[in-house]
Amino acid sequence: MRIDATAVERSLSYLDGEVPLERIWEHPAYDVVREHADLLDRDLSREDVARALAGEDNAFSGVADLPENRDQIRCLLERVRSNEDGWVDRIEAAIERVTPDEDHADLTVYLGVGYDYGVGGERGAYLNLNAPLFLDAPREVLYTATHECSHVLYERVHHSRRALGPDTFEEPAGQRTVFDTVVHTEAFATYTPIPLRRADGAMGERDDPVAEDYAVLSDEERLADLVGTYDSLRESLGESAVPRDRLFTHLFGGRRLPYRVGTAILTGLEAARGIEAVREAFYCGPSEFCTEYDWVLDEYRTDA
Repeated sequence: MRIDATAVERSLSYLDGEVPLERIWEHPAYDVVREHADLLDRDLSREDVARALAGEDNAFSGVADLPENRDQIRCLLERVRSNEDGWVDRIEAAIERVTPDEDHADLTVYLGVGYDYGVGGERGAYLNLNAPLFLDAPREVLYTATHECSHVLYERVHHSRRALGPDTFEEPAGQRTVFDTVVHTEAFATYTPIPLRRADGAMGERDDPVAEDYAVLSDEERLADLVGTYDSLRESLGESAVPRDRLFTHLFGGRRLPYRVGTAILTGLEAARGIEAVREAFYCGPSEFCTEYDWVLDEYRTDA
């Protein structure tokens, strides 16, 4: 695998008037971004990037304070470069532990600016170096790159984004499929960096939702509450459609159920049956995953 920083370099050069916007838009890093935006039916154009870089709030988020953060981003980029060989080795080891049968050699982690913290699709992984998470804690780049590489491998095996058309986000049965798919992929993406975080002592409390995904794993009371919400939501999905924005909040915001409950399934599965069982769970279908391994959550259910 490799880390490619040319997208962030072009973006900083664009701010300095040294390269045209087209040079950013044509970079393969933004192919990954556009693929993700298309999945969520977000209208993302080259003009959106230009307007966002000029300070407008639109689908290309996370760049409003880019001019003020330029020096910090350059320092972060140097930090990544100075640790690149060691970080690549650690990322590959974490991925190999979970998906040893997959080809990791052609994985690319693109570093850019704008859009989400990070996204991953069949084309590769993408991280936004202007995200406060990375500027405040540079080692989160290592963990998030591992997270997004897991998504890349998941998509190459399951091709789930090709199967999720626009109607699946609107129809009751489709929304249940979407929810199960997000639980499955986010469970593995959040679980895979755990050995890296544990080795660095980065599993504790911090004022950040991503860090909180790991802190809750050691709090049985909070997990029991999350599992109760997860059970109620999963039971209701499929009966009647919920508004699209509410569905997205359940998936990616709020209490981050797919990340936290999904990871609890995998950590519990590993504790009960070992890493081989976790590896097998990677290859089952999303709905099968949520059904077959639901027993792992029984310890958090008061009526189980």
